[in-house]
Amino acid sequence: MTFTPKLYFSPGAVSMATHMALEETGITYTLEPVLISEGQQLTERYRRVHPLGRLPALEVELGVVLTETPALLGYLADLVPAFQLLPDGGLGRARANEWMSLLSSAVHVAFISFYRPDRYTESDAAQAALKFDGKQRFFDLLRYVEKRLPDAGFVLGERYSLVDAYLAVFFLWARRFELPVAELPRYSRLVGAVLPRPAVRRALEQEGFGHLYAASV
Repeated sequence: MTFTPKLYFSPGAVSMATHMALEETGITYTLEPVLISEGQQLTERYRRVHPLGRLPALEVELGVVLTETPALLGYLADLVPAFQLLPDGGLGRARANEWMSLLSSAVHVAFISFYRPDRYTESDAAQAALKFDGKQRFFDLLRYVEKRLPDAGFVLGERYSLVDAYLAVFFLWARRFELPVAELPRYSRLVGAVLPRPAVRRALEQEGFGHLYAASV
């Protein structure tokens, strides 16, 4: 690979899952911060990268940008098939896609509804309602995740996959917002197995969240 991929990310955002995945692959890449806290994702400069102003985005070839976390995780896993970061195909890959679709289309959407309600409406009253209801919807979905997780191993079986990294991001968000994650013992156990991975630790440290690993051990 002659072109060095570039990840557009914001520290602590869902782009963290792709950052973890890049570290797992071992390929050379560069980071381009786009700070959501400063609205940089809405600038004209970044909209030339991603017209919707969303993160993450990964420039995989010169001028070729890939977006959407499930697509990015699948792409990166396929770059290093020997690492088996996702199942090769069949039911295993379909199950991985099922999990990633749930996280992107339901869990993340519920989180955004209370964290960034302005994305959906300019009405102050509507935003207040989204903040009130969205946090509960988000945690209800984490409870659903909890019920589906196995008692041991990782989400797809005995082997770690990039789906586990993706799941960890939402758990960390719930903990950040002081939601009762103690009620999610399977999820807590899973994240406790994910965070000590060297690749995950490197990504956390690069984003300024090395303390999250320390808090898990």
